[in-house]
Amino acid sequence: MLQKMRDQTQSTAFKVLVGIIVFVLAVFGFGTFNLFSSGDPGVASVNGQDITQNMLISAAERERRRIAAQLGGEFDPNLIDPVRLQSAVLEQLIGRSLMNQAAEDLGVGASRAQVDAAVVRNPSFQVDGSFSEDAYVATVRSLGYSPQEFLDETREMLALQHLQDGISQTSILTDRELREQARLLNQRRDLAFLGFDSEAFADEVEVSEEDVALRYEENQLDYMTEESVDLAYVTLSWQELLSDAEVTVSEEDVVSAYETDRALAPASEERRSSHILLQVSDDRTAEEAQAKLAELRERIQAGDAFAELAAEFSEDPVSAKAGGDLGFVGRGIFDPGFDAALFAMQVGEVSDPVLTDFGYHLIRLEEVRVREYPTLEEQRAEIEMRLKRGQAETLFIERVRELDNLAFEEPNSLLGITDAMGLEVQAVTGVTRDAGDGLFENSQLREAAFSEEVLESGFNSAAVEYAPSSAVVLRVNERHQPVPIPFDEVKENIRAEIVAERSRLMADEAHESALARIHAGESVAAVADEYGLKWQRHEMVRRNSTEVPAEILQSAFSLRRPPEGGKSVGEVQQASGAPAVVTVTRVEDIDVAAISESEISSVQTFLADRASRTDFEGFYQTIEAEASISRPN
Repeated sequence: MLQKMRDQTQSTAFKVLVGIIVFVLAVFGFGTFNLFSSGDPGVASVNGQDITQNMLISAAERERRRIAAQLGGEFDPNLIDPVRLQSAVLEQLIGRSLMNQAAEDLGVGASRAQVDAAVVRNPSFQVDGSFSEDAYVATVRSLGYSPQEFLDETREMLALQHLQDGISQTSILTDRELREQARLLNQRRDLAFLGFDSEAFADEVEVSEEDVALRYEENQLDYMTEESVDLAYVTLSWQELLSDAEVTVSEEDVVSAYETDRALAPASEERRSSHILLQVSDDRTAEEAQAKLAELRERIQAGDAFAELAAEFSEDPVSAKAGGDLGFVGRGIFDPGFDAALFAMQVGEVSDPVLTDFGYHLIRLEEVRVREYPTLEEQRAEIEMRLKRGQAETLFIERVRELDNLAFEEPNSLLGITDAMGLEVQAVTGVTRDAGDGLFENSQLREAAFSEEVLESGFNSAAVEYAPSSAVVLRVNERHQPVPIPFDEVKENIRAEIVAERSRLMADEAHESALARIHAGESVAAVADEYGLKWQRHEMVRRNSTEVPAEILQSAFSLRRPPEGGKSVGEVQQASGAPAVVTVTRVEDIDVAAISESEISSVQTFLADRASRTDFEGFYQTIEAEASISRPN
C-alpha cells in the first residue's frame, strides 16, 4: 500500500492539506465539521461528492469563531471579509474531501481502539491528568456534535493522519545524499557587505526654505486636516435590558430549568480501568488469545502486577505505556462489549477475556467515583442570570426593530427615540473615517457616520449592530471639512520628507556606482572610503549564523565559489530597504569525516522532514489533478 502511495507522488505544489490536518488536530482536538450531511444545495463537488451550502456556512462560522478566540479583545469582525473567508474554507473542504476519498481508495482507516485512545488521551478532555467526561461532553456539545458524531469525526481525522504518515514516512534518504548535504550545509565562507543606508547621506543633503515652500504649495492636498464629524448617538444593549420590566424570572422557571439541566447532565458515575489487549490475527487464533489472557489472569490473581503484565503483553500501544490504565470514563465511551463488562464489575475485580471488534481484553476495575450534582441553591444565581439573559436577548431583537423604525420615521432628530424608548443621547467629537474614540473605534460605526444618507442628507443612521446584541443609532451634529494646515506647523515635516527622498536617491546612486567599480576590479576599501562607509566583515560563517543579517547570509551563500585570490560579488536589499553590496572571498568545505554524529543526525532530521513534505505535496498534487472538482463560478 505504501509503495502505491509513493508511486503517486510526483511534484511540489501542495499548500492546503497539511494546514487542514495540523489545524484540526492541534486546535480542535480531532473535532471538526461534518462533510457528509445532505439535504441542502451543493456549492461544490469533488468526484461527484457534494459539499453543501450548510456545510460551508457552518465551517466558515467555526473558522470565524476560531479567529475571534485567538485574537481575543483585539478581534474586529469588520476586518474579516466574509466572501474571502468562505472561499478559503471551501478550498479546505475540497481538500479534505479529496483526502478522505484517497484514504478510502487505499484502505486507510482507524480502529475503534485507536479512536477511544485518542479521545481518552486528548488533553482537551482531561482534568488534573485524567479523562473528564464533563470536559468531553461540554467540548463536544460546544462544537455541535453528539458523542457518536464526534467519535465518527475522530475516526476520520485519524485516518487522514495515517494517510499522511504513510506517505511522508516512506521517504528514502541514502547515506551518500545525507553526507553530501551535511557537507554543503556545514560549508563556511568569508563574506563582507557594504550597506548604503540613506541616513549615511542625509548630512550631505541641502534643503532651502524655497524648496520647502514650493513642496507645500505644489502638494497642498497632502497638508490638509482630515475631514471629521461631531456625532450624537443612542445605544441599546442586552445588558441594559436585564433590568427591564419585561424581563422576569419566576421560581417555577428556575426550578424547571434546574430539573432540565439535571436530566441532561452526563452520567454521574465514572469508572477507571486498566486492560490488556490481545488481537486476533493470522499469527494468533481466538482460542490462543483467550488462553493467553486466562494465563495472565491467573498470574495476576497469584500476585503478579497487572501494570507490569500490561506493559509487557498488551497490544494497545497507547495504554500499555501507562500499565494499561485507561483513566476515568462514563458509560458509552468504549466499545459496547467492553462497556458492558466494565460497568458490571466490582473494584479490584479482573474480568474473564472480553471480546470486542479489536480483539480480546482482560479488564480490571481500578476505581469508581460518583459525582454529586449541584443543589438548586448552588445553581440558582447562574440559572437566573441565564434565563434573564435569554429574555433580554430576545427582547433586544424586538427593541432593535423598534429603534430602527423610530430612526426612520423621524429622521432629523433623536428626540423621537429618547421619548419613546427612554434612551440617553450621547455625543462624541472629532470622528474621522479612520479613527474615533470609545465606541467609534469600531469601523462599522464610522462607516455609518460617513454614509451618504447620514453625512450628506443629514438623516439618522439605521440601527447598527456593531457587536453581539449591541446597537447604535447616530446622526451628525457638525461636519468639519478638510482645511489647509498652516505652513509653520508642517514645514519641518516637509523638510524631513525632502531630506529622506534625496538621501535615498543618493544612496541608490552610490550603490550602483560602487557595484560597477567593484565588478571592474577596483579595491573594495577604496570604494568604501570614497563614500565614508565601512565594510562589515565576517570570517568562516555558516549558513545558520545568527551574527549576519539573514538577507546578507542568503545572498552570500548563493554566490559562485570565488576564484583563487579573487572574490564573488552580489547585491541584495536589506531588511530596512537599503541596498547593499555583498562579497565572498573564501569558501571552505568541511571534511565529512570531521562532522560529528550529532550534526549528521540534525541534518538527517532536516532533510527527512523536507523530503516528507515534498512527497506529501506531490501526492496531493496528483490526486487533485486527477480529480473532477466543480467550484462556484
